[in-house]
Amino acid sequence: MLLLVADVFWPIEDEKEEKAFLPEKMGDYSFTKLERLTKRPEFQKVLAEGEKKRIGRLCTVFSLPNGLNRKRLGIIASKKVGNAVARNRVKRAIRETFRQIKHGMTPAVDIVVISGKEMVAESYKVIDEKLSNALLAIK
Repeated sequence: MLLLVADVFWPIEDEKEEKAFLPEKMGDYSFTKLERLTKRPEFQKVLAEGEKKRIGRLCTVFSLPNGLNRKRLGIIASKKVGNAVARNRVKRAIRETFRQIKHGMTPAVDIVVISGKEMVAESYKVIDEKLSNALLAIK
């Protein structure tokens, strides 16, 4: 049976029970606003009180348990990393890694990742491997 995009969102009456689970599953792997650190005081609290872990010269990860029932991610990519294109590429790789592994992580933790210059030169596969190992090790 060929699955079309229109079938997922507007299923035929007979197939509603079959495909009703698809949009919810896709939503589980999104990166919503509730999962982001956005305010300066939130970043400062994690940086001041959190546990620091250096991942070679790739990046530094700070983690701090929070009172919420969700994981939150904040990314710092300063101009030292490179131009806007390089910074955005690094941030995209970090967000994607977090999005894919957040279900296997310890719940209720705030994470701040400070990218290093070395992250720009690395391939996505290397970034994903090293960062996912570090994030999964957070207790």
